Amino acid sequence: MIVETDILKFLALSYTFVLLVIIFDRKMEIGLWKELAVNSILSLIQLIGIGAVLIFLLKFNSRLMTFSIIIVMIFNASWIALSRFKLKSYDKKKIFFLIFITILFVTLTVIGPLLGVGFVTFKPTKIIPMCGIIVAGGMRALSLSFNFYKARLKDMEDFIVSLAAIGASDMKIFGIIFKEILRNATIPMRDMMKAAGIVHIPGIMVGLLMAGTFPLKAAIIQFTVLSSMLFEYALVPTMFMLLWIKIFGLKLETE
Repeated sequence: MIVETDILKFLALSYTFVLLVIIFDRKMEIGLWKELAVNSILSLIQLIGIGAVLIFLLKFNSRLMTFSIIIVMIFNASWIALSRFKLKSYDKKKIFFLIFITILFVTLTVIGPLLGVGFVTFKPTKIIPMCGIIVAGGMRALSLSFNFYKARLKDMEDFIVSLAAIGASDMKIFGIIFKEILRNATIPMRDMMKAAGIVHIPGIMVGLLMAGTFPLKAAIIQFTVLSSMLFEYALVPTMFMLLWIKIFGLKLETE
């Protein structure tokens, strides 16, 4: 049984890891240490908070409150993804709304069938963690897409201007680098699927096996989670970026 002294030891060890990364960042002058320091504190507070919320929801089992938590998760994920969007030519409020709608739509597209086949139920302890996994995947994919797009935009600016000068449409120009963006955005998920079972054993599967679940069933459940994440990684940046260029057009100015 974990006691208070164990918790303090675990916390001290965890922050030792964070501190070492921060020291390395300062030494190499990478410039991420402030973000790492703040995010490490925020992540701990958020994890403690969601633990308390889940216990509260378990007692009341309110569908409305459960759905509200999911909406808040999507809102926060959209806000984090927006922070990686470094194109000042666009209205950030409109971009945030488009990110939110995209992640919400794709998440519902994934969760709907999972609920339909009984993979998850609308109980807080079941649907909130699953939605968290899926929403986080879409957020990461968008963040990677924005970073890669900004870099490629600078590299190809003269070429893009030349294409625009001869009358190429925004969607045609964007299509040139879209495939590269999607390949870059899905690298973490593709590597995760490639490594599952031979480099790392996913946590959900381990938990199921320890609970006595038949190995084949545990493997299928874990694969369903991975495939859901892959869908989110691929569809969120695809849907967002195509709608973004279609609605707001292609602009080159960056922050």
